Amino acid sequence: MARKLVLGLVATVMTVAGLAVAGYAHAGTGPKVSAVSVVEYNLGDTAFTDPPDWPAPNAAEVKGRVFYPSNLTGKLPLVVMLHGQAGWCLPDDDVGWPCPPGHQPFPSYRGYDYLGQALARQGFIVVSVSANGINEGVGTSQQRARLINWHLRYWQQLTNGGGPLAHAFTQDTTGRPARVDFRGRVDLTRVGTLGHSVGSGGVMQQASDKHSGEWPPGVRIRGVVAMASPGFFEMEEGDLQVTRASVGVISAQCWHTDDRQYIDVVRGRNKQPDYLATVIAGNHNFFNTVWTAATGSVYGDDTNCPQNPNRPTAKAQQDFAVAFLTAFYDKTLRGGTRGDDYLSGRKALPGAPSTIEYVPAAG
Repeated sequence: MARKLVLGLVATVMTVAGLAVAGYAHAGTGPKVSAVSVVEYNLGDTAFTDPPDWPAPNAAEVKGRVFYPSNLTGKLPLVVMLHGQAGWCLPDDDVGWPCPPGHQPFPSYRGYDYLGQALARQGFIVVSVSANGINEGVGTSQQRARLINWHLRYWQQLTNGGGPLAHAFTQDTTGRPARVDFRGRVDLTRVGTLGHSVGSGGVMQQASDKHSGEWPPGVRIRGVVAMASPGFFEMEEGDLQVTRASVGVISAQCWHTDDRQYIDVVRGRNKQPDYLATVIAGNHNFFNTVWTAATGSVYGDDTNCPQNPNRPTAKAQQDFAVAFLTAFYDKTLRGGTRGDDYLSGRKALPGAPSTIEYVPAAG
């Protein structure tokens, strides 16, 4: 997506209520969750720094939106979601970073609220992280990968009883301090990641064997998903080689199909099974409700086949994403089997029409 974007003010976020696949979302092996709570943390607009070759201001925010079962019991897997390239300030993004007075950060990270809610109801702790500072400089996959590791490092400190997040959580509705205790509740040996658009390159590089030494101690990535990605164009194959975590690709057919490269790179090498799901006539932006609701030529319906009468609606794509990701993370982070018929392609996934290729683990 282009660096210079024409944006309309988006003060609210679309929600997906009454998901058509809610029944499947409760069919996994995790606890039956009746209530989900949401908190946020924000350590500052320049809390993440990177090597000096990154264009000024050489910093980005450390900000996340967290979904979790209201009744926290046991140690739960963690899913980290990262958005892609979009605007960074409203109403005009040509103002640098951090946003100056009179401007507000563009809430791309809020576009996956529907996924956070659905996965938390399945017994996962989910954090959607903001990357506006990286977007301002049209950042690299390396920077996005490092941002994920920064968040994981803070979660590692938190689950051990300390660190900057210990007193950083605020209530979703009022912004007041929130009382939530994640100590001993996050299983960092069962971490899943999701990257949308160019965020996919970030999660793939972060999960790769080559870069696994950069994970915080005790962290293990078990499932990584690239969603509506343009494919890799700034990395070497070694940056993408994953042999110890399952790779899932959600390809939006009417936008781009080069993301199947992620599967081709690991095919025959990965010791875990991989999955390529293609949304027929799928749209890139429809997976993020904030982008779908925004105005401007690069937002909303950005499909390359606008005349195709079979294009799915935004809600159908979101229902598909819930179904696929619930099955994928239940399988990869908990060893669940109830979604196997979906992941193998024996049974059609709910939501938007799709095909799925199951790639067995390497022998």
